This record gives sequence, C-alpha cells and structure tokens, in this order.
Amino acid sequence: MVRILLTGDSHIPRRASMVPDEIYSEINKQLVNNRFDYTLFTGDLIDAPKLLDFLNNITIKEVFKVIGNMDYYGGNKNLPQSRHLPILLSNNKKISIGLIHGHQVHPRGDHSQLESIALENGFNILVSGHTHKEEIFLTRNGILLLNPGSITGAWSFVASGNCSFIVLKIEEESLNILVKLFQYKRKDSLFTISESNYQLIGSSIKRS
Repeated sequence: MVRILLTGDSHIPRRASMVPDEIYSEINKQLVNNRFDYTLFTGDLIDAPKLLDFLNNITIKEVFKVIGNMDYYGGNKNLPQSRHLPILLSNNKKISIGLIHGHQVHPRGDHSQLESIALENGFNILVSGHTHKEEIFLTRNGILLLNPGSITGAWSFVASGNCSFIVLKIEEESLNILVKLFQYKRKDSLFTISESNYQLIGSSIKRS
C-alpha cells in the first residue's frame, strides 16, 4: 500500500495566519507508522516553515512541491512548475501521478484543460490546486483529477472556504485506488470525510 498526502494553498501569511490545530490533529490520525510515503503540495506555500517542517517529518520518501502563482513573491521562486511521481505496481505496471499548481489553466479548475495536461504527459492522476475548492473528478478518458483545496481555507475567487486535504491510497497488487477527502468547516468546528474508490484497468482509471 502506497499512502500519499495531498495538500497545498496555505497562503501563509498573506491570506491565512496559520494551519488550524484541528487539521494537524486529523492528519496525525491518518498516519501509519507515523508517516506517509509521499506528500504532494500544490503550491502557494508562501512562507510557512512550521507547516513545511511538519510535512517533512511525516513523509518517508519525499515532499513534492511545485510553484504557485503567489510563490513568486514568497521566496519559493526556484520550485518547478510540475512534478511527476511514478508508482510501481505488480506485473511491471505503474501508475503515473502528476502535480501542478493549476494557474496554467483558464478558467480556474477547467476539467478539459487539466485532462489535456494529464494526457499530454501520460499522467493517470493529476493533482492540482489554485482554486482552493476541493474536488475529486474522473474524466471520460479515465483520468483522475484531484484537488485537495486549501489546508488553511484561504480565500480565492471560487474557494469553498473549507480547510481540506486528501489522503490517496494505492494498492500495488489489486490496483485499487482509495481517495479520502477531509473537509473542516471552521464555523461549525466540524470534519466531514468522504471516500471514493477506483481501480486502474489497463491505462485508464475506472470507478469500483
């Protein structure tokens, strides 16, 4: 089982002062042997050393980060525009995960453009942010688009207002994919958790 934390768009300190303690607590509850295999951060970190230290400490292999459009002002100018994480599966198969911020897409979060980016790069799963609106979407061509939203609930033009993150689990033998979306509604001090199940069949992802 490969376990991956998806998060991003903290916008600290410009649009948010901190990550709520409830988010740190909930992420800690999801740890197995105290860490995830990988963390994918969708950009717009800005200046959040406490958050970055936390992510490094709970990640075994690597914290993948990309540059967000606001990172150009926050000291993260050397981050790449995109990252690629291949996950080796059984029978010499692999699942390819791409990571971008999402400011390359207009209008924000446009599914067809995100799918085109995934297809052009051979990604089965494309993780993006920028909208601050958490989303799980499977395209007709079998591309899984994941947006973990904003870990601080930072404002944007189409933001949900929730603090959110995603835990992605990939089973190497069965090729099953489990997506768990965590949303924290600050006004109600309430967490909601939703699960979606998929499977890699050939080169496409299908609902299971």
